[in-house]
Amino acid sequence: MSPNPPSSFDAWTETLEAMPVSPFAVGGREYVCEARDLSFGWQPDEPILDNVELRVAPGAFLIIAGESGHGKSTLLRLLAGLEKPWGEPQGKVFLFGEDIWEVRTRRLRELRRDAGFVFQNSALISNMTVEQNIAIPLRYHTDLSDDEIREKTRFWCDRLLLSGHETKRPALLSIGMQRRAAVARAMCMEPSLLFMDEPLSGLDARNVETMLSLIANLRALQDVAIVMVSHDLQPAHLLGGQVSLLLDGKLRAPRPLGDLLNSMDPRERDLVRSQAGLKETQE
Repeated sequence: MSPNPPSSFDAWTETLEAMPVSPFAVGGREYVCEARDLSFGWQPDEPILDNVELRVAPGAFLIIAGESGHGKSTLLRLLAGLEKPWGEPQGKVFLFGEDIWEVRTRRLRELRRDAGFVFQNSALISNMTVEQNIAIPLRYHTDLSDDEIREKTRFWCDRLLLSGHETKRPALLSIGMQRRAAVARAMCMEPSLLFMDEPLSGLDARNVETMLSLIANLRALQDVAIVMVSHDLQPAHLLGGQVSLLLDGKLRAPRPLGDLLNSMDPRERDLVRSQAGLKETQE
């Protein structure tokens, strides 16, 4: 798989015509993640998310894109239950059909066992080895024996191309390895839903290619739904799925990348083409 996108707008749109689109199911219980009328602000009178609507079906692949600093990562953390709106919850967020702000704390922990999260900075614990970092969810959420945990962590090290680095601490790893270790930690519980915050940020071309291949493998082998925040639209081009733009606090309906590249809305079109690294073909 090459990390280099087609060099022209026309070449890219032609490639996209044959791409499959992940289905978005109808019916609340069929969604692994759902937001209804969700608003959020760090100050009550300064909302950064305004009446967001979002629905993610099992096995779907959705990229949330938009301008930097406008709430994409905050939205992802809200969906995963890592943040909560100020005051009384504004709107609703559901994981696997359950309102995460209404369930008891213990139940929320149970729901989140089936929803992995990959942080933008990887969030590895510096004084732990790769193997120890990956094992954290297994030790916290399961009753597996040490041998069983070791077997699972070694399995995910192998799948994420970290074999031979299990005993290293994060400072001795490249950024690409740190990111892969974070993915392995998120996947060791074999979740049905994976949240990823800028997984390609700061990676060179070779590591981007590796990460995209691994994400493709996760989708194929684990059938995991992925919600990804990204300013890089290569995943949507190479892996299919849909893109939802966050503009002015509003999350627009998910659409195939090809549709957005040809959008009649100049703001949508310019933003997507900019983030895709494309310029419109001159007549």
